[in-house]
Amino acid sequence: MKYVAATIALAAIFVAGCAQSRLAGRTTSVDTANAVVRHGEVTVSGTSEDDVRVDKSIETETARTEHSGWRPTADLDLSGHSRASDRRDGSSVVAVGFEQTAGAVGFEQTAGAVSKAERSDHSPAATLASLEELALASNPTLLELQANVDAANGRWLQVGLKPNPVAGISAQEMGNDRSAGQYGAIVGQEFVTADKLELNRNSAAWRVKQAEQELAAQRQRVLTDVRRSFYAVLVAQERLVVANELREIAQQSVEKARELIKFQEPATVLTQAEIEAELAEVLVDNFQTQREAHWRRLAAVMGQPDFPLQTVAGQLSADVPKVVWEQALDRLRRESPEIAAAATVVEQSRWALQRADVEFVPNVTVQAGINYDYSTDDPFATLQLSMPLPTNDWNQGGIAEAQANVIAAQQSVQRIELNLQQRLAAVYQQYEQARKQAARYETTILQKARRNLDLNRQSYDSGQSSYLAVLTAQRSYSQARLAWLNALDQLWSATVQMDGLLLSDSLE
Repeated sequence: MKYVAATIALAAIFVAGCAQSRLAGRTTSVDTANAVVRHGEVTVSGTSEDDVRVDKSIETETARTEHSGWRPTADLDLSGHSRASDRRDGSSVVAVGFEQTAGAVGFEQTAGAVSKAERSDHSPAATLASLEELALASNPTLLELQANVDAANGRWLQVGLKPNPVAGISAQEMGNDRSAGQYGAIVGQEFVTADKLELNRNSAAWRVKQAEQELAAQRQRVLTDVRRSFYAVLVAQERLVVANELREIAQQSVEKARELIKFQEPATVLTQAEIEAELAEVLVDNFQTQREAHWRRLAAVMGQPDFPLQTVAGQLSADVPKVVWEQALDRLRRESPEIAAAATVVEQSRWALQRADVEFVPNVTVQAGINYDYSTDDPFATLQLSMPLPTNDWNQGGIAEAQANVIAAQQSVQRIELNLQQRLAAVYQQYEQARKQAARYETTILQKARRNLDLNRQSYDSGQSSYLAVLTAQRSYSQARLAWLNALDQLWSATVQMDGLLLSDSLE
């Protein structure tokens, strides 16, 4: 009996130790998965082994930011790797921002270049860099996809763990020949064969890489949306400037027309001036509403829906670098996180196929026990080995499924490449048309419209033309400026999209 008691005590200690270790591991996993946003900073946790570390997303993001002329002011690691079987915690706090490097392409920001739009308050103008920093810290989709990366790391850890040992108590021959029977303790272990656990982790590691590429793509989507909204707000500010100038001139024209009709000028002069004044009021209201709408979209992308309306600081110009179609398409194919993510699915499916090929190889279960026979007062040991026999199921269906998944993943890469080319064609067309239009307005149309206005004013002052001609010239000049701003709006939108590898709509 003392042998049985000792054996049971050892088994109880073993089970309790396993439970305590499992509970501690769960606490560690929860601590490691934490990601907190506070005061414009992102706190993320995680470590990884060098042999399984995924650097593709970092390389892609570095190449992308260097190409566009923007570089991060602090490294942002949202991968949160942890692939060691004994996971240890590590955390870092980084402030996220972007500053412009020398020779930046497509994003011109000059210190002190603030829009001429009237400010509703005395707060400093918001810069593109500050808005990007806030968006990277507050946009909820980044933490959502970071959680997906952590989940993929957890899956990688789980699929490579060995099965737990089994412990139990056996009782046999009870009451045989009025004997208490045979009592003892047994332990067992399942041994996984054919490197199945390693194949599990190889496949899961590519799922981690896919999650990281999706995170890198989402980060670029956020930046693209911020930049598009920023320039949309900037254009709306300039439109409001034009509308306010037009309203002021129209009001002056009304006063001038009232004086003219006193000297036998036709009443139509006053009527036309009043119409122009009303139209100018409509433009001011429309552009003010447009500016507020663009700001609300920007605030939503930043994850700050109640962010107060501010003036943004920046410059608008049609003088952007010439983008060549072949170079833009080649860069898209080399650096797109969408293609990189699809490529990781191909590798993951290939490892899954290798894993399916060895699924039929049976695992071996070994059990050993120490028993005590009360009828003979003798201790004895038992040993048992078992395995399934793959006579009917050798995973033929799983292998066929894995083979089909490989083909589907390969075709998905080609589909994404073609889809990117299709999307780039539309954006590039918008870019080319807007660039040519904006350049023509800047170099020719605006100058001629301004010259025509000056000539009409001089002609009116000398008594050679009517004031209606002045109003018409003023309207033509204002319309030309608004058309120029429309072209710049399209130009910057297309430029930002191409620089951001066609990644946008981060909240969808």
